[in-house]
Amino acid sequence: MSSQGPGAGRLLSLKEQIAQAGDSDEETEDVPKMERFKRAVSEFDAKQSFLALKYKYGVFVDFTWREMRKRKVSYCLGTCSCFLVVFTVALLITTLANMPIVFLRLAEVENGERDLFVTPGSEMTNSRTLDYRIFSNSLAQLGDEYSYHSPRFELFTRAIYAAAPAQCTNITTETQPLNWAYTPPVNSNLNCSNFLSECVAQYCNGIEDTELHVIDTAREDRMGFGRDWGYGTLPPGNALVESGLARLLGLNKGDTILLVMNLAPQLVGLYNELGMSNDEWPYAEYKTAIVPVTIFDLISDVKGKLANNADRFIFMEQQGFLQHVSSYLHPDFPDDKRTAFAQADLTRFSSKISINMAPDTRRATYLESNYDTIQDSVVAWSADVLFQIGFNQVTAEAGVLEFMRTVRFFTLFLGLIISLVIVVLIALAIVLIYSLLMINVETRTFELGVLRMVGMQRSDLVQLVLTQAFLYALPAWALGLSIAFAIWLVLRSLMTSLLLVSLPVNLDAFAVGMATLVGLVMPLIASIAPIRHALGLNLQDSLDTNHSKVKAVTFTFERSEGSTVSIPVIVLGIALTLFGFLIYYAFPLALLTFNIQLLFYIFFGILLGMLFGLILLSLNFEHILEKTLTTVFFFWHNYAVRQLILKNLVSHRQRNRKTTLMYAASLGFIIWINVSWSLQIETVKYQQMQRLGGSMTIEGGRLPLNWRTAERVESVLSNTSTVEDWGYVGTRLEDYSGIDDEDLTSVGRYKEFPVRTKAVSPNLWGTVTDNSFMNVHESNGSHVSSLSNQLYTRWSTDRAVIGSLYWNQVSHDRLELEKEGFLFRMTVEDQGDDVEILTPARASAALDSAPVLGMSQFPARLVQDVAVSIPTYLALSSGKVKSVDEIEYWRLVVKLRDGWSENDVEAIDVAISKAMLPDLPSEAVSSKNLLTETASARTAGNILTLFFMVITMIAMTMCFFSLMASMYTNIYEQSKEIGILRSLGVSTFTTKQLYIYEAFVLVTAASIMGFFVGTLVAYTMVIQRQLFLQLPIAFQFPFQLFLFVVLLAFLFAIISSYGPATALLKLSVVSILRRTS
Repeated sequence: MSSQGPGAGRLLSLKEQIAQAGDSDEETEDVPKMERFKRAVSEFDAKQSFLALKYKYGVFVDFTWREMRKRKVSYCLGTCSCFLVVFTVALLITTLANMPIVFLRLAEVENGERDLFVTPGSEMTNSRTLDYRIFSNSLAQLGDEYSYHSPRFELFTRAIYAAAPAQCTNITTETQPLNWAYTPPVNSNLNCSNFLSECVAQYCNGIEDTELHVIDTAREDRMGFGRDWGYGTLPPGNALVESGLARLLGLNKGDTILLVMNLAPQLVGLYNELGMSNDEWPYAEYKTAIVPVTIFDLISDVKGKLANNADRFIFMEQQGFLQHVSSYLHPDFPDDKRTAFAQADLTRFSSKISINMAPDTRRATYLESNYDTIQDSVVAWSADVLFQIGFNQVTAEAGVLEFMRTVRFFTLFLGLIISLVIVVLIALAIVLIYSLLMINVETRTFELGVLRMVGMQRSDLVQLVLTQAFLYALPAWALGLSIAFAIWLVLRSLMTSLLLVSLPVNLDAFAVGMATLVGLVMPLIASIAPIRHALGLNLQDSLDTNHSKVKAVTFTFERSEGSTVSIPVIVLGIALTLFGFLIYYAFPLALLTFNIQLLFYIFFGILLGMLFGLILLSLNFEHILEKTLTTVFFFWHNYAVRQLILKNLVSHRQRNRKTTLMYAASLGFIIWINVSWSLQIETVKYQQMQRLGGSMTIEGGRLPLNWRTAERVESVLSNTSTVEDWGYVGTRLEDYSGIDDEDLTSVGRYKEFPVRTKAVSPNLWGTVTDNSFMNVHESNGSHVSSLSNQLYTRWSTDRAVIGSLYWNQVSHDRLELEKEGFLFRMTVEDQGDDVEILTPARASAALDSAPVLGMSQFPARLVQDVAVSIPTYLALSSGKVKSVDEIEYWRLVVKLRDGWSENDVEAIDVAISKAMLPDLPSEAVSSKNLLTETASARTAGNILTLFFMVITMIAMTMCFFSLMASMYTNIYEQSKEIGILRSLGVSTFTTKQLYIYEAFVLVTAASIMGFFVGTLVAYTMVIQRQLFLQLPIAFQFPFQLFLFVVLLAFLFAIISSYGPATALLKLSVVSILRRTS
């Protein structure tokens, strides 16, 4: 460069300084003349190098900037692709980092917003209460971190209200005893000291069992227990009543109800202090209080105060509770003791105490994505609490942690999917930037040739390409992080309002670091091949403007003594080495250490390798597909047009190959991940369907499901039009008093397995359950009736249906099922002694899986169910169950007619509750239904469906960028051929059609390959899941996604080709022929 270029003036001034340093005769003591001269020379060299670099990179930037202005579309495509990846990585990793908060909220909804609660237990099994004062003083020694706790006082009560006020007079909250409530009605034989609720029911015809929770609102607010409470501290004598209970009793806000409280169990300590511990009259009736309370409001949501399945509950405030109750104790309750009762401290008689971690500690603990880390932190904190208060005196439960344990695989799977999405998007972005840089180098061969001709070094050429790559990345990085931060603020606001938890304002630090690393590393990796291509350009070919740059045929010469390194061979060797290491070492390590996360990554890594391997194999069929699609879709065109389409595809194959790979890989990955997630959701649904066995199940509640309760349930079911049929499953024999063990053993007693023997009704597996869950391993070959009905034939008195694991372990001759026998071994108590009873039996069928009952062929489920008929069930009980009337049923399975809804189930529940009254509790039985049990899975599926649609749009947009760049380059590189076609008389419309057709065939062929590969890999996952779970999970092809992608293929083909072709064809034929690039 000339010395008069930029910075020359500053260089001259430096030279003058050096000259002055050399000519000066002055010396100082500290700085000799020679030292000053050397320092000046050093400064001159450094500044000269800096200015030279600044000038050189200024030239590079200026050159790249002019090229960007010339090729705006290409630059926008590259920048947008980098932006999408940086934005997606930053937002997804930040969302994933905060995803544990979502599962924390789900855990709180299921179990209440408390980390730990303790009740009397262990060595204090006879105690019913805890002294909160002692508890609080003990934890105070650990510091303020352990001060977030609150006591509760809980009672099972009966709520009474008059449906017709005339039948229940004198309900009042005035401070006077309700004398009439403690007095038996006229002409009644009731003893009110034992049956107070029945006495009151003679006056009031509305009565329901309920659960009373007396809370300390101030303490619970401080610890974050019920963050959405909103009611404040309730006034004394007021209560919040659950809306379902209110509907049953016909209650409204402001009404007054009576609560019949049996205070003895919880306040036995207080009664002892009052000298009223004797259970004889008159003290016994003093321990029951009939208390009127005013309904402050109706509450339909537990507000985080209770588990989500709680119902028929009432909340009251601890402050003033005993004072209010004392006013309505028995009329004969001594006045001095009534006063002492009112002044007692209720916290001394707490039913349970709830404890939370400090807010900051709690948030940091549950934000961990690794369940093991969360478990370690919570267990360590809980151990400190329990050791301080006396772990041998209480029973502790950590419901939130237990729930998070149940969803740990789900969180691992979600994290794995998001990680794979990020990896694939990064790979697509690298391929796209590589494609754009390669196209840029290929279309600028003439300019690069001129630069090399005037003296540009090879190193400068490398730096020029890298400069262009980073000018894609730097603006995209800044814009991507900014937009990701803005979107995160919106998501944070939504999540905070929905989850009622505080989330970090800023993007996750790791997310920002990864996005930055990805944004800067992508251009480096993508520049490798374009740099090699630029350095390998022949100067003569670069400067040749008389020939087309499109080469349909290329020749490559290799010297046999050449020592060049084959990159594909190295990559393949490394991949196979890693694969062997994973299979030989990492896979057994994951199994031995039960590291599910590592196991998931190994499985998905293998499937990812399978996906890309199939894509590479499918490229061999690319040309066949293109020819077929051209013939099928454009058969109505003349032969010349179809040939021109195929010739263009052949000529552009090297460039189009990158677009094909991007489309096939992205679509294959999208199909695979979409089906994988759908499979996860369907697995949850199918497991619930198999567990329930039918549309609805009814089980024991406050009373066991026996003939007394079942009779009333059947009366409701038989009169309900939506019910098609129902069947019974008995409880296991070991649940009966006097039966300790039940095992299944071989005749020779050399193998023995613990079992759960259950009776099934004849119609259970015939007309009630969904028998698609029935996988028969062996049977006696009779198909006249169902397997459950076969147990009731006259030749099946000693028959049972067992799991195929037992069959494989116990049997000797699998071909003679009728002759195979085994033994039921029961340990029965007889006159204080344990007696072992052996009963011979035979298998009528062996099942790999079954609805309702747990049966399997795998030893992972060692304890399995065995199904027998009710007569066989009674015989096996050895007289402990004497008749059918004594049988307790584990579950009543109900089959509802098609088209049933949650409203139908709710109507059945209400009808059953009413059928239990008045002599049985309305909650005598409980029910579950398929819609409720799978609601969370459906919600998660809907959310993730939206997520995958967004990811699909991002991936397809990046593919569109690649297609648009390729078609833009294809059209402009073939300007001479297009000019020739135009000079021969081909119309502009036909010319545009050629390139639109080319793009359509290219995208459609790549989409078909991607769909085929993704479907094959996804189907592999489905059959593996069927093998492991023995569930009839059907493969569901995502037709909606397929149609969506086909539509995008049409749209992208038109957009990517129409614009460049139209712009070129606006020129005259002469101008088209004279174009050099």
